[in-house]
Amino acid sequence: MVHAPWFKRPFSGMLAFAAVALAAANPVRANGAFPDEFSVHFPANAPHRILIGSNFGLLVSEDDGNTWRYACEPWVTVGSNDPLSPALVLFYQVTQSGAVLADSLNITRSTDGACTWPAATGSVASQLVDDLFPDPNDPNLVLAIITASSGSYIVASHDGGVTFDSTILYDARVKSPDSALLTGIEIARSKPGVYYATSVSTNGGVGKFFASTDAGLNWTRYDSLPVTSSTQPRILAVDPADEKTVYVRLLSGATDGIAMTKDGGQTFTNILPINGQFSAFLRAVDGALYAGTTDGRIWVRPPGAASFGPAQPAPHLRCLGQRLGTTRIYGCGDMGFDGFSLGYSDDNAATFHPVMNFRQLLGPLTCAPVATNCQPHWERIQGVLGIGGPPDAGPVDGGGGGGGGGGGKSCSAAGMESWSALLLVAFAVRRRGVRTRDA
Repeated sequence: MVHAPWFKRPFSGMLAFAAVALAAANPVRANGAFPDEFSVHFPANAPHRILIGSNFGLLVSEDDGNTWRYACEPWVTVGSNDPLSPALVLFYQVTQSGAVLADSLNITRSTDGACTWPAATGSVASQLVDDLFPDPNDPNLVLAIITASSGSYIVASHDGGVTFDSTILYDARVKSPDSALLTGIEIARSKPGVYYATSVSTNGGVGKFFASTDAGLNWTRYDSLPVTSSTQPRILAVDPADEKTVYVRLLSGATDGIAMTKDGGQTFTNILPINGQFSAFLRAVDGALYAGTTDGRIWVRPPGAASFGPAQPAPHLRCLGQRLGTTRIYGCGDMGFDGFSLGYSDDNAATFHPVMNFRQLLGPLTCAPVATNCQPHWERIQGVLGIGGPPDAGPVDGGGGGGGGGGGKSCSAAGMESWSALLLVAFAVRRRGVRTRDA
């Protein structure tokens, strides 16, 4: 399985706390935003299933993208039928057994096609989980980063995300207090037991890279990232064919970049710097690398090439993905600018063709829990998307800019192209960033 969710949390863990505080003050800020997409997933145990993680729920197709239904975000996060439930935008991961994990303020988990979402228990309960990564080799192992006011630490689940252990695999607060906010955790596919993590500093230092080759028992800290004190590093992917090759995003204000290590973190090379920010990344099955932005650019490094080619025109990408063992590439586009919410390319991202747009949604999943609890949400989403009528911003409580609380403030009707600008503003106050699951 390959997918590329929008680079999770471009902000540091400390700013994630600010987002939580903001959510408490403005509890409906996220769900008032216009719908947008930011991840695509292809469960290994379901060859015709495609999942899209959006900011209004999890979209599900069981027939290769021909038809789509969804589980609404309030139900996924808190089991609520309130269409404006105070849920922070979440991101999704899928284990090798097909279980779907959702992370907002709590981790929830579904093994029945997105119908029910019980919360994970153990050490993650009532904690801020700042990253989540299922082992690509072991369907029962899931790693999570918990961020507290004093810093971050890593815990594990050995039952597929049902319960997380109290044992701490790595405690940055103790072992690396000058860079105690962990920003990402990943596991190599080609060699089980190889873990990598990144961090940012809280005292003017620079980000760090950490590696373990013994399933988290021992960790080596590397100061080799080509970063400054303003840079926020985050792991994009561990190369599936080589456990020592890791791709790391380097976000610094108005510039962004991708660095690569081929020796497990000892040295790094910046392989693609840009003005702007990346929004999607894919290490494809054939070894090619793809990096896209929301302003309609994509860079490609063909298999075996030493560098990326020049930027090419592309959809306004919010994700890139590929089903394991196939050549087709999928990309999340901007429905207003590109005409589709999910598209595909069979020519190495030179052109994309529509798979679906959000206005083709048939409604909530038909299983009883979702059909019942998501009906009020669906009525709201129909109005926003213009299903059965013209698209209308509708009553947006704090949507788009993160301010304004629950006072029922409404926005005027917006055209398709206006949606995109509002969506980007909405994402600026949300707490996710680009991240990929490697092939």
